[in-house]
Amino acid sequence: MKNKTMNLCLALLMGASVSAYAVDACTAADMPLKGDAHVVTSSTNGSFPRSALSYQLWFDGSNTPNGKKLTYYDGGLFKAEWDDTYDFLARVGFSYDGDGVNLKTKNFSLNYRYTKNVESGGAYVGVHGWTTKPLNEFFIIDDWVGDIESFGRKFGEIEVDGAKYAIYALLHEEGEAFREYTYFMRITSIRETPRECGHISVSAHLNKFAELFTGQTDSIPNLKGTLKNVTLKFGNLSSVMATVEAFGDGSAKGSIEYTYMDFISNWDAEGSSSSVAGSSGSVAPESSSVAPESSSSAESSSTMAVPQLAVSPTHRNLVVFDMQGRVLGKVTVPAGASVEGAIFAKFGRPGVYMVKGESLQKMAILRRF
Repeated sequence: MKNKTMNLCLALLMGASVSAYAVDACTAADMPLKGDAHVVTSSTNGSFPRSALSYQLWFDGSNTPNGKKLTYYDGGLFKAEWDDTYDFLARVGFSYDGDGVNLKTKNFSLNYRYTKNVESGGAYVGVHGWTTKPLNEFFIIDDWVGDIESFGRKFGEIEVDGAKYAIYALLHEEGEAFREYTYFMRITSIRETPRECGHISVSAHLNKFAELFTGQTDSIPNLKGTLKNVTLKFGNLSSVMATVEAFGDGSAKGSIEYTYMDFISNWDAEGSSSSVAGSSGSVAPESSSVAPESSSSAESSSTMAVPQLAVSPTHRNLVVFDMQGRVLGKVTVPAGASVEGAIFAKFGRPGVYMVKGESLQKMAILRRF
């Protein structure tokens, strides 16, 4: 039994026979609204109080701000509302300063579900972001309301997550310098059929963009449909966020509310097969099918997967894993603080974790708290 237990533990740690996204966001229970509600009513951006997530709200400044707001919760869920608008953007996800993040060092994915009510105007929903060096804008559109506008020239397709996405490029010419650039490319990957829940293998799209746009000079249309020869190159990531963009003739009105959102940001640690997740992702949520506390079979696998070991007060520097064996990060437990409290403060979400102290040869399960 001991050998079987340790083999199962190793399989979990190596990700063997484990789905990359074990939770089906379309059928899972709604995630609880963890933490405080933070309401934003002006065009601004910022960071979540207790996680790696960032937020942004932006809307056309020529119309009234009344009825336009973003409400986000510490656990990652958010709601956006708009009224009397020409253009409105609300985003929650990851943002990076400086030169951005190299695609090769990250693996992004999103499990999501939401409800929407678009009374007038149109909307695009999916994953939105920017790159730097050079500047690009990109949008992975999973759902939409209203007419589909021209996204420019089609450059290819990608088949992922059970559907085909068509990839387009459009030139935005700003006239004046925008982030030190007088033009930028907007890349759009649009799903063949819309949906309101599912899994987006975000990095699969980003890697495809990098494959299509390598620095070649080619022609793409601008907003007026005029072809221009420009250098097409996908840069480093400066942001990647779950997004709704609403638009209309000044009277667009609607709302969207995420009831499930697990945005994962993994990266390999110096060649290791382990990965580190952003604080909003990879932690087994309460509705997860991975080791739910209420299941007798999961209870059995939970206690068998790793031996139950006491984490003594001397083990203050811990490596934290989810129940799929993915490294979430390191936590330093302050003197006098509980391990559970330190992990919740770090990751902001209850769940089932595995922890390993620097002097521990085995891992201990930390149950749901």
